[in-house]
Amino acid sequence: MLTAYTIIQFVLAVLMWTLVGRGVLRLLIPGDPMANPVYRIFTWVLWPVLAPLKATLGRLVPHSHLGWYALFLLLTLRVGLYMLFYSQGWLVLPAPVAGA
Repeated sequence: MLTAYTIIQFVLAVLMWTLVGRGVLRLLIPGDPMANPVYRIFTWVLWPVLAPLKATLGRLVPHSHLGWYALFLLLTLRVGLYMLFYSQGWLVLPAPVAGA
């Protein structure tokens, strides 16, 4: 079970940090960011997160704020999965080393 937890957490972390990188890149690029190939790759990688958010929150939230909602969603998923795995006993934290 630890392997599944590690893989899921890794994928969520990659998506979260890609979202942060996309936001920083957006601040650094003057004009249209879609002209930058790295920004387009980040947007393509984040499609599984941004598309459902755009479909559900598209009329309520401006498009420029979807990144913040996606970051909150990914962070909530990471914390929630940790709590689920730990509460079910699937994730056991190592015992502290004596004398350290």
